[in-house]
Amino acid sequence: MSELRQKPTSLLVPQEQARHKLQVQIEKARLILSSLTSGQTNSKQSPERIFEKAQENQEKWAKFSIHLLKSLFSDHSPADEFGDHWINYSLHGDQEEEFLSWMYKRIADLESIIERLRFFPIEVNKVMPPPISTNETGTSKDIFIVHGHDDAVKHEIARFINNLGLNPIILHEKPDKGRTIIEKFEENTQVCFAIILLTPDDIGYPKEDPTKTKNRARQNVIFELGFFLGKLGRHKVCALKKGDIEIPTDYSGVLFKTLDDPGAWKFQLAKEIKEAGIEIDLNNAF
Repeated sequence: MSELRQKPTSLLVPQEQARHKLQVQIEKARLILSSLTSGQTNSKQSPERIFEKAQENQEKWAKFSIHLLKSLFSDHSPADEFGDHWINYSLHGDQEEEFLSWMYKRIADLESIIERLRFFPIEVNKVMPPPISTNETGTSKDIFIVHGHDDAVKHEIARFINNLGLNPIILHEKPDKGRTIIEKFEENTQVCFAIILLTPDDIGYPKEDPTKTKNRARQNVIFELGFFLGKLGRHKVCALKKGDIEIPTDYSGVLFKTLDDPGAWKFQLAKEIKEAGIEIDLNNAF
């Protein structure tokens, strides 16, 4: 009798849906790394407590990643590939350096799985329908506003969103409830659209030529731009830039509108929100 061939690992969801879910996990991992480095700079908590909290978030992230991988594929081989590293993980010596190294390697694991998605066949009979966008990304009224230090622009955008009958989400206005920044951020990003305000708050230049200065948005703004691109998709993210400001070259496919023409940006933003499937009355844009 011929030996039975092992059935290949297959996808249980459409490839793009799997890509999106894994990309969100990668962005969450980067938020954990960001909270560790920024917390040591800005937080009043001790470095030991900041590191301890990052480890707690890391453990929750790793366990969720394993469950996610099990839900996306027909067998546990991708989850086992990732989970073996979790089971064998232990800290000794320079704990923070090992923590960072482990996280970067797990991000690379997920990126590798994303790159290989096209090689996995799809089990047509078991493919789950794509989730309704309002369940995956919040209510049809919530719009997240990512901002820097320009409070005037932030409040103007928030008023405009209110006038459209929508609900602007501004993170620092939400109660902390004892949560870390990353926990607060994750719990308030279940939205249907994100507006990124690129205002000239910082100045940057190439290390080899300090004379070539350029206006730049805050680093947290650029980071959250990447997060929402992964979470919502490009068609549900609109970046509004003010003045002569450096635009990240990696985001050439993102919608960039200028705030320098008040009459134009309001209509353009309202139009993009409507085309993202969010019901609004364009007459309220004027």
